[in-house]
Amino acid sequence: MSPAISVGHAAQISLLAILFYAGWTITYNRYLHPLRSYRGPLLSTISRIPYIIAYTQGRLHLYVHALHDRYGDVVRIAPDELSYPWKDIYVRSSNFAKDMRFYQSSKKAASIVVAPEVIHRRQKKAILRAFSDSALRDHERVLLPYVDVLIEKLGAAELFGKPLGCLEEASYHPWVEVLFGTVKAWAFLAIPTFFSSAAMLLKPLVLFLCRDSLGHRDTKYRALSGHIPKGDEQKKPVFMAHVQSSSGNNPETVLLQDEMLPNYSFLMMAGSETTATLLSGCTFYLLKHPHSYQRLTSEVRQCFSAPTEIVLSSLAVLPYLHSVITETLRLYPPVPLGMPRTTPAGGAMISGRYVPEKTTVSVPSWVTSRSPSKFSSPDQFIPERWLDDPPCLNDNKAAMQPFSLGLRGCPGKSMAYMEAGLILARILWSFDLQFRQGVIGGMIIGRF
Repeated sequence: MSPAISVGHAAQISLLAILFYAGWTITYNRYLHPLRSYRGPLLSTISRIPYIIAYTQGRLHLYVHALHDRYGDVVRIAPDELSYPWKDIYVRSSNFAKDMRFYQSSKKAASIVVAPEVIHRRQKKAILRAFSDSALRDHERVLLPYVDVLIEKLGAAELFGKPLGCLEEASYHPWVEVLFGTVKAWAFLAIPTFFSSAAMLLKPLVLFLCRDSLGHRDTKYRALSGHIPKGDEQKKPVFMAHVQSSSGNNPETVLLQDEMLPNYSFLMMAGSETTATLLSGCTFYLLKHPHSYQRLTSEVRQCFSAPTEIVLSSLAVLPYLHSVITETLRLYPPVPLGMPRTTPAGGAMISGRYVPEKTTVSVPSWVTSRSPSKFSSPDQFIPERWLDDPPCLNDNKAAMQPFSLGLRGCPGKSMAYMEAGLILARILWSFDLQFRQGVIGGMIIGRF
């Protein structure tokens, strides 16, 4: 037998093996899988490929929303994943662990996002100090000068459009640049974990495709890691100074030095572009709804005689501002997807049905906040629904949780409202806003 024939036979056998494996996987996922009784589209129940396509294109929230509209409250969005509009996944006593396929972790130390339960509890105690009332006042002193710069640049028509302290320059700070440059790569880095049998083959390929982003990230991290501030180096209170000052010698509230960088990175992303996204949404919806714009503008201008009077302590006299921000979070959440969890050993009962162990489950905020079973006129911008005498009396307001719930819920809710409230109120006091001529008020909501 010639070598060519042997190679040909080997290729045929390999092809047959691949076809057999694919056929068996499809048959098992569709007809034998423990989740076979849950409804979902055919392609999504036999393969994760539709999910991955939507995920990498930044439109997974729209894809999942469409599936819920078609199949109901519980949808099988992948062979081993269910999507729910329920909160008990995050708050139940038998806490579901995070599905680590969806979270990127530092090799040296885990951030609060991915840390195991014991470490997470310790880190959160340290970080929560930075969100106390006194800490927010310190953050306000840092934020307000930059709000003044924003107002000045807007007035001079010289705004660069760069958030996060980049108003004075036309480029991002290196740390900000590297963080945002790697966010999109995360979606691709998760792909190999979805295919356990082929992970060893796919991972090198994905790492090769993302080599520029990851290499740039590592270089910047090495350069910047030496600049992480120590608590005693701070002459003025700043975010991480509060975190470090809360640690002291108490082992229950300490944030270790090698945990600073991954937590810095997470907090930078969680507290920056999310606020920019929220403010963009607020501006769009207000201009799209003149009545809401006029009501909020009147509220702000009647309460204050100068924009400098708008400070953290005075936001409480602006109830409609709070309602506008909340309604924008409902319709345009900066994090529209759910935080994936896995069911514990032995499975769990969710919404009255048994879910096998190691099943990925999540509650997408985009889907829940726009559910007609939770909100009347769910796709309409109605800030009044959050006031004391709302027009939507039967709304299930608790269903709207853009900061998630439970032990791993976002601790930065108060800071998000403070930043958005101060910036939006000062802009509305200082300027009359309208869509630019020729813009009819469309908004691209297909990608995040």
